[in-house]
Amino acid sequence: MKLKDIILFGVILVSVAGCADFLDVQPKDKQSEKQLFATRGGFYTAVNGIYNKMASPALYGKNLSYELVDVISKRYLPLQVSTYLTALSGFDYTNSLVETELSNTWAAAYNTVLNCNVVLENIDESTGVLPVEESRVLKGEMLAVRAFLHFDMLRLFGPVYKLNPKAESIPYNETSKVMALPLLAADSVIHEKVLRDLDEAESLLADGDPVIEGGPMASLEDDQDVYLRYRQLRMNYYAVLALKARVYLYAGEPGKALEMARKLLADAKVNEHFPAVDPNKLLANQSNPDRVFSTEVLAGIYKKDRKDIYTDYFDSEQAGNNYLHPRKDFVNTNLFAGETQDYRFQTWWQVASGVGESGHVFIKYKGIDKPTGDTEAEYFYAVFMSLIRLSEVYYIAAESEPVLADKYEWLNRMRTRRGLPVLGVVSEEDFMKRLRMEYLREFLGEGQIFYLYKRLFSNINSDENGYDTNTYGAKEERYVLPLPSGEIANR
Repeated sequence: MKLKDIILFGVILVSVAGCADFLDVQPKDKQSEKQLFATRGGFYTAVNGIYNKMASPALYGKNLSYELVDVISKRYLPLQVSTYLTALSGFDYTNSLVETELSNTWAAAYNTVLNCNVVLENIDESTGVLPVEESRVLKGEMLAVRAFLHFDMLRLFGPVYKLNPKAESIPYNETSKVMALPLLAADSVIHEKVLRDLDEAESLLADGDPVIEGGPMASLEDDQDVYLRYRQLRMNYYAVLALKARVYLYAGEPGKALEMARKLLADAKVNEHFPAVDPNKLLANQSNPDRVFSTEVLAGIYKKDRKDIYTDYFDSEQAGNNYLHPRKDFVNTNLFAGETQDYRFQTWWQVASGVGESGHVFIKYKGIDKPTGDTEAEYFYAVFMSLIRLSEVYYIAAESEPVLADKYEWLNRMRTRRGLPVLGVVSEEDFMKRLRMEYLREFLGEGQIFYLYKRLFSNINSDENGYDTNTYGAKEERYVLPLPSGEIANR
């Protein structure tokens, strides 16, 4: 994406807040709603507003990426000063600050789902406003976003699925009306709701998502229509396939997870549109490296102030009481143990420089320099964060394969992409240890590590623990976050 384009897109995202305020007010202003959805541009204003909400701090702009869910996956040392993060790292879900933040995340997710339902209802009711192909694409996107958000609420607040798939979990909202909804069994949420929405989204997007022929399309010429471009900032067709693989694996259905993963990984267009990060542009570039490996991201969010994540949380000299870092010997000794040629070690970690500080600090989201000279140079990845990346699909395929040699084959394909040597086939135990370490290396700062441990319901051994304690035991009270008190009170 050219710099002027990302600035333009940012203006579009910010501006929708004022244009679609009615979406946040209940009961809805039906006149305002009718006016908004009377035009093609109005639909895209509402949709952009939904994606903007997903990038908010309560959702993937903080809580569900680098902060809340990573803290409870025990990635960091406990803070010396008693704060919200200290309570969170100790699983004190009854702490008032923690309760507030969990409630904010729940409310933001379900508010965004409500907005999806508003758009879906108006797509069905406003025949002729959108071209048929675009109405199918937007409907597919909104169904996918609805499923995506519900699934993450299930993974966060629902039971340990491996132990209690039929336990009560979360409500699934399919209407624009504000009402108390019943808590559904976890397996019902997955099979009757999430996968149903994703199946329909796949069908709709397979028949017209521009990403299939055009790829991410992260640029804009003067005579081009912006509405159906920037596909990495949308829940596009490929992201839906990846999400289905993620859901099936979580539900304990490796055969179906493998089917979806293979559908993606065997598609030549996927490798064409989402190539592996180029080490020549990454390792030799000290001024503006693509530390989020953006070429491999199937879907992500626009985060205009992303550079502040580093200074506010990971900079040993500036983060203060919010400073998040693993124990001093963890990164090089445990996390990358003898494999410091890994691109992720080379680009995401640097030696701490603060007074009295040692070990490594996490720099994935550190600000990068703007290109000099050619102002049209690509700079998209400076304001981009991942929701679903292609590497996860490789890991899902590896875990789901029934034959041990095939498991290592998929794992080795990703290791090659990260500058690492191929592993020989050893054992199932060795494979799972390697796979778990890959999750820790790949998804730090993206929220997926907590869900891995909850899905497996396994202890974090000392080699995997960024926290300076003994084994982090698998306990349901740690993995099952309490529903917000307001949600309980309404029942």
